[in-house]
Amino acid sequence: MQFTPQRLDRVHKALQKENMNTLVVTRRQDVQYLTGYHNPTDVFPIGCVLVQGEQPVIIMSELQYELAKKDAMMARIKTIDSVNGELGINSRGVKFWSAIQEVIQIAGVHDGVIGVQHDCLPIREFEYLKNILPQAGFKDAAPLLWRLRQVKDDAEIESIRNAVMVAEIGIRTAFEMVVPGVAEDTASIEIEAAMRAAGGQVRGIRAAVLSGGNARFPHAQPTPKRIGTDDLVVVDITVSDSGYFAEVARTLHTKKPSKAQNNAYESLLKMCSIAEEKLTPDSSIADVTNAMMKSIKKQPCQNNLIQPVGNSIGLDLHEPPSLFPENKLLLREGMVFSIHPTCYVKDIGCIRMADIMLITHDGSETITSLTRETM
Repeated sequence: MQFTPQRLDRVHKALQKENMNTLVVTRRQDVQYLTGYHNPTDVFPIGCVLVQGEQPVIIMSELQYELAKKDAMMARIKTIDSVNGELGINSRGVKFWSAIQEVIQIAGVHDGVIGVQHDCLPIREFEYLKNILPQAGFKDAAPLLWRLRQVKDDAEIESIRNAVMVAEIGIRTAFEMVVPGVAEDTASIEIEAAMRAAGGQVRGIRAAVLSGGNARFPHAQPTPKRIGTDDLVVVDITVSDSGYFAEVARTLHTKKPSKAQNNAYESLLKMCSIAEEKLTPDSSIADVTNAMMKSIKKQPCQNNLIQPVGNSIGLDLHEPPSLFPENKLLLREGMVFSIHPTCYVKDIGCIRMADIMLITHDGSETITSLTRETM
């Protein structure tokens, strides 16, 4: 994925507005956001220091550097010879934090305000950081980074589009694989293989063929259970491209759906159509969500929706903001959402659909091109 320098400019401006001299990033996805470097593993911790007005510095092990030096990135690299758990199990270790300290001291901002990510920084490590930088002040920068990441630039949107294209290949493969007698896990493996053959990256690919009530559980795993001759089947696909996720889901029926199942399905179709209409710049998430909910008033799905009905998507599969009726946040051009209404009624079964939608300057664009009419 091509990294855009404008993204870094936005971060520097945001730091200045929040009166932070330095940003210490300890979350892999945010290191990528700041530098363009997609770390392929969580085995070795990775971090980043961004001093106001300067280029980011990535902290990584020497083993990581052997691979990373081949990649294009907007950062300098500082290596450490090992990462161990002196500060606790799976901690980043003393050498990691000493490298952070050195970068900050050389930049002359050791007595300034340092932004850290409290949602990805164990207390013990944070206490150690405060001890080695006693003159610094600290501020939680996690909300700032999440806010910046809400609006995607062209390079990020392109990666999401690429991921959607591969996910749609998975759904098309499911149309052929989901037949009575085939096991859920067998169909799922075949779908994943088709997506990898189409260029999908191994990390981030997931195909879940789920029949019966199992489909209502988030991230449920396919089982050896064979698909029946009269089953509702949810096909849930996630794919990543250069670290950016897409999610596409459809519901199939192996015979003829009942009237109640059809009614529930039509309810979710209506919710997706309303989302396409209401996702516009300066609309509030509350307005969009309430309009989606109102469209299925007095329908069986109304009180059986699995919340939220959507969320922002990007370097994480589930990013804030989420679509809840109480969320007053205003939408902005460049936001990308996974709209995924899911309904479970015991006597009907589970119905789910998911599409990727982009907020444009005058409305929304549904990046997913597959029809939702699958029953």
